[in-house]
Order: sequence, then structure tokens, then C-alpha cells
Amino acid sequence: MSGHPLRRRALVLLAVLAAALGGLLWLFPGPRFGLGFTLATGIGRDALQRRIDAIEDKAIAGAAIDARDRRFLVDFYRTLAQGGRLVGFARQTGRMMDHYLDGSGADYRLEAGIFTGNAKVRAQMARMRQEASQQSCDAAVRLSSPEFYMPDRSQADSVFGLYYGRVHLARRRAAGGGCALHWRAEVPWVWPSYPELRRKYGDPHAESFPLPNLPSLFLGPRHALYVDNGLGEALARIGLARPFLAYAEWDEADTPP
Repeated sequence: MSGHPLRRRALVLLAVLAAALGGLLWLFPGPRFGLGFTLATGIGRDALQRRIDAIEDKAIAGAAIDARDRRFLVDFYRTLAQGGRLVGFARQTGRMMDHYLDGSGADYRLEAGIFTGNAKVRAQMARMRQEASQQSCDAAVRLSSPEFYMPDRSQADSVFGLYYGRVHLARRRAAGGGCALHWRAEVPWVWPSYPELRRKYGDPHAESFPLPNLPSLFLGPRHALYVDNGLGEALARIGLARPFLAYAEWDEADTPP
């Protein structure tokens, strides 16, 4: 009798695992199932890392990326995009990755929270708001921040989806009285190339980011999958993606000086 509860728990676990695998098959069809499974569980991580490293070496050397590797890159980055959309903290990053791979190059509007929830962006906004407040509300004020590195842990999506960008402010008299502030934040979705990374850091692999999986959450980042930013730029160079401008706009009330 003592074995029955264990068997029941084992059956429940198998049912949950089967449901999870079924969900992965539905979300990631074809070859993307294996990629999605590895990215989530870490199982097969070493083989996938070797495959990515080999393509990175080709891209750094300027060697041709053959049709097989091109199909792999599309499947890999589409899987990342789908995974990003599924997890709440990288939802907008996933959408931007899909837009990058779609290749239209059209500007892409983001939800403002990726900026307004970001401590670095809020610090720039506070400085600009203070500068604008020194002038009358009747004076048209337009300010722009210097270009700055936007990713910040205060807003998880920004860590994956933002890079160097700017914040712009337009301040004017509101129709109902007081001042109206109109904000626009912009981030060119242009990945750094391997030659640029080599010039900047002396190492083309300098900007290599970890993709967390289940083991890495418990055992540390060394168990994550690492992918170079330079490989993202290589997608555009070989015609699999196209850079674009990501932006958000929002309004804010202010009090005139």
C-alpha cells in the first residue's frame, strides 16, 4: 500500500511533463521544439552552445554562412522571440526580435513602461524636467538627452531589449491650463558588429549575453547559453533581418513655474 501514493505522484509528474512537452510542441513547431526545449531546460545546452560558437567563428572570420546555418539562425532567433513573448519580463523584447527578423525596417512603437519603469530613463527625465521648469510654460521648450546606455535591472524587459538611446521632451502650455509634457524615447535596434566590438574592446566576443535556463537559475550563470551581440548584427549583414527604430511616446502633466 505504501507504494501507491508514490506511483500516483509519479503519474501526476508524468502527466505534467507530458502536458508541458505538448505545449512546447504547439508553441515551437518543427525544429524549434528542440530549441525551445533546450533553452527552457538546459538539456542539450552544450551541443547547442557548440553550434552557436561555430557559427560565431564563421561570422567573425567573414566566412560564408551556408543555407543550413541560415535556417538554424532563423529558427533559433524566432524561438528566442517566441520565448520572450511568453515570459512577462521579456515580452516587448520578443516582439522587437520578431520585427527585426520580419525585415521591414519600419519604426516600431513600444509600450511606454519599458522606459518609464527604468531607473536610468527616469533619472534623465528628472534632469530634463528640472531644466524645462526654469522657463515659462508659454515658451516652447524642446530638450534631448545625450545618448546613454538604457538597459537597467529596474525594468527587466529593458535588460534584454534596449541598448543605447535618447529621451526627448517637448513642453508647452496645455489647453486646460498648466504645462503639458510630451516625452519620446528612442532606441535604434542596431546590433554592434564584430569589427566594431573588436575595435571597442579588443575582443569580438566582448558583448556575449547569457540566456537563462532552468539549471542556470539554481546553479549559476555558467550553465546559461551564451550568444554574442555580434551574431545579432550578422543576421542583418546576411539578409535575415533589418535594423529599425524602436520608440515610445507618452504625455505627462506639469506645473508651470
